[in-house]
Amino acid sequence: MGSQGSGGVPLVQAPYTVLLLPLGTSRQDPGAQSFFLWLRRMQALEREQDALWQGLELLQHGQAWFEDHLREAQRQQLHLGALGENFLTDLHSEPGRPPLAQIQKVNICLQNLIHEK
Repeated sequence: MGSQGSGGVPLVQAPYTVLLLPLGTSRQDPGAQSFFLWLRRMQALEREQDALWQGLELLQHGQAWFEDHLREAQRQQLHLGALGENFLTDLHSEPGRPPLAQIQKVNICLQNLIHEK
């Protein structure tokens, strides 16, 4: 991905391999149970990492989206300010703009995720 982690260390998405070793003991053996629990935890961590990578990619696209819409809103504000009281003569519509409530909902979801402990 080429992203930077904390401390400027580059984040690398690497493939992984799961190795299954046959155990010559019964399922009731503590060693077999321990191995099974370890393997299950490893798989859960791999799924979590996959979801985090996907989230990071979405955040990068989201940041670009927010920056584009912020610039457009600033441009429109400058345009409206330049029109002054004559703004009613400008019938320029604003199609495709996301509703403010939707943007605020996304912001709240991100804030809740980031501040969750």
